[in-house]
Amino acid sequence: MMASNHWEFERRLIAMRYLIVVALLCCLGTESEAETRFRPANFDIADTERRLYNLIKWPKDVKGKTSLILTCFGVIKANGKMEVPNCIAPNSFEKVFTAEIMKASKKARLNPAIINGKSKSVYLQFRVEFNAEVIKKEVQHSIDIHLNPGYEENVKAYGDDHIAGQRAITKKQPFRDACPKRARYVVWVLAYLGETGKAENARVEHSDGIMPTETCREALRQTVNSSQFTPAMAGGVAVPSTFVELFSN
Repeated sequence: MMASNHWEFERRLIAMRYLIVVALLCCLGTESEAETRFRPANFDIADTERRLYNLIKWPKDVKGKTSLILTCFGVIKANGKMEVPNCIAPNSFEKVFTAEIMKASKKARLNPAIINGKSKSVYLQFRVEFNAEVIKKEVQHSIDIHLNPGYEENVKAYGDDHIAGQRAITKKQPFRDACPKRARYVVWVLAYLGETGKAENARVEHSDGIMPTETCREALRQTVNSSQFTPAMAGGVAVPSTFVELFSN
């Protein structure tokens, strides 16, 4: 009788182990699927010599202690190339640093964004931080890149190194036909961006130049609300965020 009970215990134990293994495999499969469904564009390509932060050089004419952060952006194509890069640089001192970023961007390659398992062209926003400190009479330079535009609310929630949501670029974008071609305008479009990459409740905030017409503003809201996105990422996990993007001509 005891032998029979012992065998029944062993049988149940084996069955339990089998179920645990199956459950673990299912979880691993789900995690792998999640990892390949969304991936933001990033600079960590295998070829380290083509990484942007290894290509940016310190401006030769800038000496002494310096601390500067530039907000930059560009379109990252599905092949990993960066197109139309630019940075917000209001003065001539900042433009010296911008020139080095632009020069490096032409040579850099990136891991393209993946949305629903497919490589997509996306609008990437990033910050480049330049620091020079004088330590024991020697100037030491450092250059860091943050894959977000520095929106304060998101930085407070997820830190400087979170990855902001990235909007997929399509051939037909409603704002292209509806917004001014000649009269200069600069606006920020903000929206709630969920963990699944869905944007909602886009709104337009005027920054510089003319105030665009309501037709243009509605087209901007429609452009963002209808776009595909990679969600914001913090610690490798998709998180809700406020998406911000600068639109101008």
